[in-house]
Amino acid sequence: MSVVSGSLRVLWAEALRILRLRSTYAVALALVALVGLRTYVAVDWTAEERGGDVDPLSSGGAWAPLVDGWALGLVFGNLVLLLHAARTIAGDCENGVLRFATTRSVTRSGLVLGRVLLAPFLVGAVMAVTGLTAYLVAGSMADFGPFVEDGFEILTAGQLGEEVTRSVWAVVPPMLATYAFGLFLSCLARGATLSSAAALGIFLAFDLFKTILGDAHYWVFASHVPTPAGGSTWSELPGVARGFSDSGFSPELIQAGFAGSWPALIVFTVGACVVLQRRSL
Repeated sequence: MSVVSGSLRVLWAEALRILRLRSTYAVALALVALVGLRTYVAVDWTAEERGGDVDPLSSGGAWAPLVDGWALGLVFGNLVLLLHAARTIAGDCENGVLRFATTRSVTRSGLVLGRVLLAPFLVGAVMAVTGLTAYLVAGSMADFGPFVEDGFEILTAGQLGEEVTRSVWAVVPPMLATYAFGLFLSCLARGATLSSAAALGIFLAFDLFKTILGDAHYWVFASHVPTPAGGSTWSELPGVARGFSDSGFSPELIQAGFAGSWPALIVFTVGACVVLQRRSL
C-alpha cells in the first residue's frame, strides 16, 4: 500500500477516534466556558476604559472583547494541540497500536503523515470554537461597528475586521508547525508522559526566554502563536481594537512568521518520519 493511501487511512482513523473521545467534548466545553467568561468580563472592562457604558449602536465596543476572549482561547487551544500531538504516537507505541497498524499495511511514514494531515482540521476546529464563542458573546453585549471615541471615528469596522482576519491567517502556519513539533517529540520519546512533559517544557521555556534572541526570535515559529507570555500578532491586536496607534505588527514581521513556520513544519515532519523508521515499535 502506498504512503498516500496509508496516510489517508490514518487520517480517517485518527479523526474518528478523536470524535469518539469524551475528552474531546470536555476540552471543547472548557474552551467555550473560558472564552465566554473572558469575553464577558472584557466587555465590562472596555466600557470602564471608555468612560461609561458601551453604546451598542455606534461605539464599536465589541471588537476589543472579541479579541481578548479569542486570544485567550487560542493560548489554551494551542497548548492542547501541542500536548495532543506529543502524546499521540508515543502513546500508541506504548499500547501497541502502532505495531498493529503496521501489520495492516500502513507504512511508518504514513503513521506520521496521516497525523500531520489531521493538523489543519484540528487547528481550524480550535479557531472556530474559540472565535465563534467570543463573537457571539461580544456581539450580544456590544456593537461591531466603527471604533468611535469622543465623536470621532478612529477605525472603520472594515479596518478592524481586516486586522482580525490578518491575525487569524498569521497564526495558522505557526500553530501547524507547533503541532508538527509535538509529533516529532512524540516519535523521539518512549512514553506519552515523557513526550508531553518535554513538549510543554521546551515550548514554555522558549516563550519565557525568547527575548534573549532579540529580533531574531521573530524568525522562530513559536514566537508567532498566542502564548502566556505574549509576543505574537494576537498580543498586539487588543491594542489595535482599542484604537492605540502604536499597536499592530508590521507586514515584515508577519512574513517572518510565515518564513519560519513552513520550513519548520517540513523539517519536523521529515524528522518524525526518519525517527519512526529507525525506532522499534
